[in-house]
Amino acid sequence: MYGLIAAAVIVAAVAVYIIFIRPSSSAVPEGGSSPTAITVKPTDIVRGSPNAPIVMLEYASMTCPHCARWEKEVMPKLVENYINTGKVRYIFREFPLDGAARMASALARCEAGDNFYAFIDLLFLNQNQWIKDFNGDNQISREDVIQGLTQMGRVAGMTQQQVETCANDPKNLAIVDQNLQEAQTLYNVNSTPNFVLGDEVHRGEWAWNELDAKLKSMLAHH
Repeated sequence: MYGLIAAAVIVAAVAVYIIFIRPSSSAVPEGGSSPTAITVKPTDIVRGSPNAPIVMLEYASMTCPHCARWEKEVMPKLVENYINTGKVRYIFREFPLDGAARMASALARCEAGDNFYAFIDLLFLNQNQWIKDFNGDNQISREDVIQGLTQMGRVAGMTQQQVETCANDPKNLAIVDQNLQEAQTLYNVNSTPNFVLGDEVHRGEWAWNELDAKLKSMLAHH
């Protein structure tokens, strides 16, 4: 069996297959300052203008309910007001809290550019659908995950074979694992979502009014 680590905290580096426990809804402490400067990596799939004055980095897990809620409630406003207007360059990096999120992240890596972000949106907005089939004891099998991801993959035009191949692709999994390990090393990430913006590491969901005020303040100094 796989397992979910409580959706708020991961206590060890990547395990090849971690068991799934249903994510907790506990609050996550926020705060942090003076992080390592964001460096755009060759493996990053960047959203927004390369000339944007602000770079924003998010670490998230595909099975994290806090991440899904932020994606639904805040991300559309960020896209409309800052990313699509050339003010923010946004980078999504994976921080899988469990084996299901690790496989889902590897699957998403088979998409490129806007399709990558569209597929991430699909996974987050339908999170309760593709990881819903718990067996009463809060555990879910690898086969259950593949079945759920196959349903999502069909929406993106993938066959079950393509989903299985992508979800287990060694290259994709290596990128996901590296992002998790770097997040721990560079920014002391141990929960999701986490955001890196300017001189701040924000831990936990970022309310739109607070994020909007932060971005306006940063733009005023550019």
